[in-house]
Amino acid sequence: MSVKLNNSPTTAAQHRPLGWLVGLGRLAVLLAGLAATACSGKPENPAGDPAAATAPAAAADVYTCSMHPQILRDEPGDCPICGMNLVKKASMMTTVPVPAASASGTAAGGTVPASNEQVLTRVQLVQPSPTADSAATIVAPGTIAYDPRRFENVAARFGGRIERLYVRYQFQPVRAGQKLFDIYSPELVTEQQNLLFLLKTNDPDDRALLNASRQKLRLLGLTAAQVRAVEQRGLPQLSVSVFSPVSGYVMETGAAAAAGASGMSQPGSAPVVGTALEQTAPLAIQEGQYVERGQRVLQVANIDQVWVRLQLYARDVAAVQPGQPVEITLNDRPQAPALQALVALLEPVLAGDAATVTARVYLPNPGGQLKIGQLVTGRITPPAASGGLWVPATAVVDLGTRQVVFRQQPDSPRLLAVAVVTGARRGTQVQVVRGLRPADRIAENGQFLVDSESFINPVADAQQ
Repeated sequence: MSVKLNNSPTTAAQHRPLGWLVGLGRLAVLLAGLAATACSGKPENPAGDPAAATAPAAAADVYTCSMHPQILRDEPGDCPICGMNLVKKASMMTTVPVPAASASGTAAGGTVPASNEQVLTRVQLVQPSPTADSAATIVAPGTIAYDPRRFENVAARFGGRIERLYVRYQFQPVRAGQKLFDIYSPELVTEQQNLLFLLKTNDPDDRALLNASRQKLRLLGLTAAQVRAVEQRGLPQLSVSVFSPVSGYVMETGAAAAAGASGMSQPGSAPVVGTALEQTAPLAIQEGQYVERGQRVLQVANIDQVWVRLQLYARDVAAVQPGQPVEITLNDRPQAPALQALVALLEPVLAGDAATVTARVYLPNPGGQLKIGQLVTGRITPPAASGGLWVPATAVVDLGTRQVVFRQQPDSPRLLAVAVVTGARRGTQVQVVRGLRPADRIAENGQFLVDSESFINPVADAQQ
């Protein structure tokens, strides 16, 4: 006998009809069993088997997907759309204890029947208040910034050449009266020679001219001591020193650096400081460089007083006014005592794309303990507000184009979605201008009454 006979196509074809016959026989047996069960009219229930007695109740359970309620199955499994486990629909039907406040005799602790389309928990009802909570606090993030009023520009009062620089890098600390640079100016040398000539003539009629020459030298930037030194030596001072007007840090803005490179001044440009490039790059002004009259050479920033710029959301702006107390906490030192200050100004523009309004606060900074760019948190306690009705912000459900609250119906424990018009906010509270009455009772957290498969159709109260 050849071994190839078992693997030949003829042998496989001979065995295939036998397999189909076996399968058809099994299917016939299964159909006969199902027909017998259907004709009996009731399921088997062995005597004394309590589990079998509850079989009809278990068979009546319906399973659905919490995200896709259109999926209905009679047994557990997975959702064919999202793959989540199907849950028993009967378990989603519950009752919600609600305090009864009606005159119809509803017992305390009545229930609100929950629909199959909502997963509800205990509902807490609250009553609107005519005044906002005085303890509502507005929390606003912010940063510490320079006080531009304390910027001192060191400009060239006469054209000339920088002979020597005594500061070399950005944010170099200097003291008031410290020498910054020496400058040679032919114009200044000529004015000193005119003063010396008037002194040599010693003509009483030239006394007015002598005083005018001294005054001009002081206007050009020489101090009274430097003018007296020129008179005592009898020789002009070729290089004149320029001193720092205040104590602080030497820096250059981008505008100052560009002006130093191009030889042109840009007065009034806003200072932009603190970038990594400015902190590491040397000063744009260099020894041997010529400067023009009026050109800003250096800038000294005094940080004995700084600004705190707090970012307020638009909903909180109405509750903040200049003069209100504010508590400043340093984010990197939360255990440190809070700094007490007052709101100085609300800037009348929005802060960039953040759509926030900047509240400006002035803080003293002795010793430079507060650093520019440091993150802080401001807490402002607005005065108690009145007008309208005040409810928790969680009670209002924002649908985009309108807001609703869930109000308990009169003489009924049921809750009804009612459209409202909101106004200002105070911390965790929101003002309802129209849509509620003082005697109404509403759900404290309306989000608990919203699910993914129902659309809220609020009603308007005809009595409003």
